[in-house]
Amino acid sequence: MKNYKRGRLARIILSILFIFAIVIYLNRTSIAQKIISLTSQSQLVNLDNKKNNPTVDESLADTNYANQNVVTVNNNQPTFSQDDLKIEHGGWQKLSPFDWLGRSQVANALLNQKLMPPAQKYKARERLTIKTPGYHAIKTGTNNTDWLYNRSHLIGYQFTGLNNEAKNLITGTRQLNADSRKDAQSMVTFETEVADYLHQSSKNYVRYQVTPVYRNVELVPRGIHMMAESIGSDAIKFNVYIFNVQEGWTINYLNGEAKENN
Repeated sequence: MKNYKRGRLARIILSILFIFAIVIYLNRTSIAQKIISLTSQSQLVNLDNKKNNPTVDESLADTNYANQNVVTVNNNQPTFSQDDLKIEHGGWQKLSPFDWLGRSQVANALLNQKLMPPAQKYKARERLTIKTPGYHAIKTGTNNTDWLYNRSHLIGYQFTGLNNEAKNLITGTRQLNADSRKDAQSMVTFETEVADYLHQSSKNYVRYQVTPVYRNVELVPRGIHMMAESIGSDAIKFNVYIFNVQEGWTINYLNGEAKENN
């Protein structure tokens, strides 16, 4: 009888632990964010996060916006290896798996005219329905006619026709995605430059890489690191970081909530 009771108690405890583990897993994002939020001011966390040799993207994540949408990286020179620039197998694209928070990671491609969707298909692009991490439907503008956020493609739809694919989408501001202000630069500036080059000839290839840059466990990236290099030509060559900001707004990158500055 005692063994039966002990066995029953053990099964109850295991069931509780199993349910608890499921709850922790399903709420891992909010729990991790809460921990970071509560401890972000402690010396222990700051020292733990500090690395002697941070990567380029880790350094970019710690770079604060200073009224300049775009900054160059590595003197605007891409860092692709010779193997990265091979074109023997034609054009391709590759998306990375989500990280443990469900966030999109680096997207790579060898772009060529053959990968691009026909103009007719491009005009009929379906509406984006995927809710990217941190996305909120927030209206802006004097008449609330614009949206603060877009579901921004890492590899633009015009390059490969990839649309409603979660691994290729992030929560990006209008200012990051397509800044309409005069002489402003944004993702569309560099995408247009690449697209124009690809349209010139079916023999033109561009090695392309777009990396969303996150700070700690924030759901909304602080910016986008873009690199591109045309193969056998100096027509396209850039290495830039574009801040994911919106003038006049303060963004909570942990969860995507935002408020207009007074």
